[in-house]
Amino acid sequence: MSVEALSLRQLRFLVTLARVGNFSRAADEMAVTQPALSAAIRQVEEHVGARLFDRTTHHVALTQPGAALLPHAQRLLKTADNAFADMRSATSHERATIRIGAMPSAIPAVAQALAELGAGHPDLSFHLSDGTSDLLIEDLRKGAFDLVIGVSFGRGGGLDATMLIEDDMVLVVRRDHRLAGRDRANWSSLAQDDIVHFPGGSIGELSRVALRQNGLAPSPRYRVDQVDSLYGLVLSGLAVGIMPRLYTRAFDTTEVALLPLIGPTVKRRLALLHRSEIRDEHPVAADIVAALTATIKRHFEADAGRAARRDIPPAAAKAAFQAPPPCLDAIHT
Repeated sequence: MSVEALSLRQLRFLVTLARVGNFSRAADEMAVTQPALSAAIRQVEEHVGARLFDRTTHHVALTQPGAALLPHAQRLLKTADNAFADMRSATSHERATIRIGAMPSAIPAVAQALAELGAGHPDLSFHLSDGTSDLLIEDLRKGAFDLVIGVSFGRGGGLDATMLIEDDMVLVVRRDHRLAGRDRANWSSLAQDDIVHFPGGSIGELSRVALRQNGLAPSPRYRVDQVDSLYGLVLSGLAVGIMPRLYTRAFDTTEVALLPLIGPTVKRRLALLHRSEIRDEHPVAADIVAALTATIKRHFEADAGRAARRDIPPAAAKAAFQAPPPCLDAIHT
């Protein structure tokens, strides 16, 4: 078995066949004959010492070893493609590209940080995309991104994380709600309300834990995945909302009140993540990590200052986006 002898072209054959599930279509896409593709796949299987595909007359499916190998092949190809692009930039004196992914709630601070850093680094070209934290981190592992701003739960597996902020979960209620005049609210005080929150990802996981601790459950009548949808339900008086404070940046606090939730206090940790080998893979991106981290933190702190000037409890504004101590649980009782 000599995996190191595999070529990028052979890996492209493997990935393409896995994606389309048909030798004829895969051969057409790769601009080779079907016998040539079949021979290439056999060579790959000989190199790895395992059968990678189950072949039938009309369909091709990955075996268990094939499914285990596929994400590594995808990551290697994506890293190679990015490296080739960076090499072209370096030899043609073009700007070096740094590919960044960020959660939507972090985009305003990240975009401001990139605009500021870009002005001081005309030799760099920042590419920014948004997405859910889980998908961004998956793409980071595959090599699609150099840096990601996402939720950190003590990530390992070849990733390093630099903490940025802790973003606390808040209660969003209409101004005439019975809790609107308080400085904070206990989760247990929501027993008579329809509660809506984002069910997916880290937000859903953290919210569900806190709700269960207080014998509560999300509303069976209302389910939302978008900020505007949650805001609309709260504004109608049909439900109260639970969401991270970062998402409330554009809310009109003359119409809704934002209250810190306690018992437990729930925070999600936002971090700048990158692959552990970034110094070897992309030295330019590695060099910008410290400056990017400091600049994003500063813009988050500026957001906290603007929050303090809105009509929300002063204590909540002060604690809105604090940089965390070295070790803190995501849920504090």
